[in-house]
Amino acid sequence: MKISTTTTGIFPKIARSTSSGQGGDAPSLRANLHKFDRGEISAAELEEILQKNIERTVREQISVGIDLPTDGLIRWTDLFSPFVAAWEGITRRGIHRFYDTNTLYGEPVVEAELTPQRSKGLTFSKISADFEFAKKFGAKKATLPGVFTFAAACVDNFYRDSKKLRGAIAANLLEEARNLITAGAEIIEIHEPELAWNMEHGTWNNEVLEIYKKFGELNVKIIVVSYFRNFSPEIASTLIKAGCGVGIDFSQPTEISALPENSILQAGVVNSRETKLEDAEGLKKLRNEILAKFANASEIIFSTTSHVEYLPHSIAIQKIELLKNLK
Repeated sequence: MKISTTTTGIFPKIARSTSSGQGGDAPSLRANLHKFDRGEISAAELEEILQKNIERTVREQISVGIDLPTDGLIRWTDLFSPFVAAWEGITRRGIHRFYDTNTLYGEPVVEAELTPQRSKGLTFSKISADFEFAKKFGAKKATLPGVFTFAAACVDNFYRDSKKLRGAIAANLLEEARNLITAGAEIIEIHEPELAWNMEHGTWNNEVLEIYKKFGELNVKIIVVSYFRNFSPEIASTLIKAGCGVGIDFSQPTEISALPENSILQAGVVNSRETKLEDAEGLKKLRNEILAKFANASEIIFSTTSHVEYLPHSIAIQKIELLKNLK
């Protein structure tokens, strides 16, 4: 069985410039985003700062022993923002609470057919370019929002049919995934909490299989994760049948007690929603329990439970460093 470590989701945006340490030099991203909003720095200057923070984030993960670093999703303000900015037919309005967290997302509003903004010279969002840049420093895992989660967040003023909306989102996200693979992604993590939170038992099973089989057929490992609440065994089984790995949030109750042979499991064991550091011995005990329970898995990836941005930056680094002792 292969064992490795990773982080999950959006990384904290640093509030102060760093001049030394694990990630090297990087200007304060938060301060410079405000400067850009006030017109005090140019788009080109902000882009340079974003890239320095992407580099910092990758180097920080590697320095504390993470095997599968992400690009930190530094450009992302929420799970949907890069795609709302890049696709035609969709805008954003207002803000809403993201499930039961204290974080907010801009509500996507679908007003026309969802297509890439080719008229503006963009093929799709900037996430593949960010990942390609981060790959230079060792990034391996890319991230996408889940089809059902994205659709559930939208106000649909065009398709007016939830299945058609999900189909359009799936088609665009598949192209985003292909671009990420071209950029060098070895794994794509897909965030799909909607399948754990608001799915009536069995309602979407056939559609889940139909959509995620297309992702599972891509030439890259796909891991579909939930957090704050776990997939039912039925949904987990469907995702695995589609050729995907699954992520389980072990800070929450789960009914999943076994996985089919040769499955990939991403085990969220370091809680991203609380600042208290996990006890090292307790983590090792949980690790051993997971290895015994899911002995049929071909690969287990120990990770944070959800978006690392929920934590202060210094705490996030201490938290993810705990994972290196689980290999």
